[in-house]
Amino acid sequence: MKNPKTKVHGPEETELIQLKKEMVTLDQNWKRALADYQNVVKRIETEKQEIIRLASLNVVNRLVPTLDVLEMAASHTHDAGITMAVKQFNQVLAEEGLVEITPQAGEKFDPTLHECIDTLTGGEANTVAEMVLKGYKINGFTLRPAKVKVHKGGN
Repeated sequence: MKNPKTKVHGPEETELIQLKKEMVTLDQNWKRALADYQNVVKRIETEKQEIIRLASLNVVNRLVPTLDVLEMAASHTHDAGITMAVKQFNQVLAEEGLVEITPQAGEKFDPTLHECIDTLTGGEANTVAEMVLKGYKINGFTLRPAKVKVHKGGN
């Protein structure tokens, strides 16, 4: 007597089972390939945005010295045209994400934002004595630290 739980497959049924297994494998491979493709698209978009950000950073970095010269000219000539040009130039750079670093006297010296170009005796140790040249940050990155004189304390 045959065991009712034992199923005998004919050649057509065996082929059908094999084809179903292949179909499941192909379906899984297709889904995996689609997910990989979507990940590549996301990575390329992220890299593209990073390249754009770095290109912008490079252009702004090259423009900062020009801004310094314009601001110096505006402070010495008091010409309305130069003042307006400096204001507009600052506005464009701010729209690109440029932020001034302008430490005040007495502020704690921060080596990530400030560059010490001289030390002075007296005052509270490790504090800004005077800002010599303002610095700039862009998108959280210090483009140029503010150049400062720092109190070293003592008499």
